[in-house]
Amino acid sequence: SNTTGGWRFCSSSIYYISTNQKSWTESRRYCRERGADLVIINSREEQEFIIKQLDDDEAWIGLSKDVTEGKWKWLDGTELTNSSG
Repeated sequence: SNTTGGWRFCSSSIYYISTNQKSWTESRRYCRERGADLVIINSREEQEFIIKQLDDDEAWIGLSKDVTEGKWKWLDGTELTNSSG
C-alpha cells in the first residue's frame, strides 16, 4: 500500500483514509461509529482530490446497488448519474 492513513482536508470537508482492509459494510460501520459515513462524491473536483489521496490504492465509497430497483445509489438516496460535472 502506498497510501498513508489519516485525515485529509479539502474545501469544507474532512476525509479519513484508513489503511485497514475491511468489507464495505465493516467500513461503513467504522465510519458511523465515529459520527461520519462513507464519502458521497459530489463533484469532479472532489473525485479528483480523493483519487490523488489514494495514490493508486483502492477504497470504499458511499455508493451501493439498490437490489429492488437495480440502480446504483449514493447513501443519501440520490441516484448515480453519468454527469460530467
